[in-house]
Amino acid sequence: MQNKQCLKKISQKGIFISFEGGDGVGKSTQINLLKNYLSKINFKVVCTREPGGTEEGEFIRKFLVSGKKKSWDSYSETLLFNGIRREHINKVINPAIQSGHIVLCDRFIDSTIVYQSVAGEINKSLLLELHKNFCYNLYPDLTFFLHLDPKLGLERASSRNNLNENRFESMGLNYHKKILAGFNGLQKKFKERIIKINAAQTIEKISENVNSNINAFLLKND
Repeated sequence: MQNKQCLKKISQKGIFISFEGGDGVGKSTQINLLKNYLSKINFKVVCTREPGGTEEGEFIRKFLVSGKKKSWDSYSETLLFNGIRREHINKVINPAIQSGHIVLCDRFIDSTIVYQSVAGEINKSLLLELHKNFCYNLYPDLTFFLHLDPKLGLERASSRNNLNENRFESMGLNYHKKILAGFNGLQKKFKERIIKINAAQTIEKISENVNSNINAFLLKND
């Protein structure tokens, strides 16, 4: 692991980092651990999530992640995701980056591609066009893909007992296998940006792996 003293000397320009993966892979836990790590070495950190991130986005999130499987037409759902993402970028992500903060985001555009296109019904080119035209074509500087067998992920997710946000979890194992395949496909295509980490390891081991990759990224981009 790189010396923390070296990291303190790095010019603190804004950096956008996302965490991706299926349900129950431990994204929230790792985001909190990374926030603590970066804060200790004097980086300013903003944690956020999608769908949501803003007061309005969090309100709409309730309707997207809860309720019946077919609560939304696929196109309506996609437009909602893009609408609240635009507000999220305008009000949270871009201001934080411009202020020199490190933004840690639980899901972003990669989740939309995987959930709405690979496992859904929306043409990928349409999703990318929406992202380009309405969400500034913004992509994270670095993405951590937490890879986990979907059966185990769903078991972990169900143990959280969060019945208010189980719409996607209720889609079934085959659906979540498509999700895993989708993220694997994106990681193979964007190896420089998306780092794949085995989420079946202990929380501590995953965190060490994340920190090691963060150190290397920061030093590389100094």
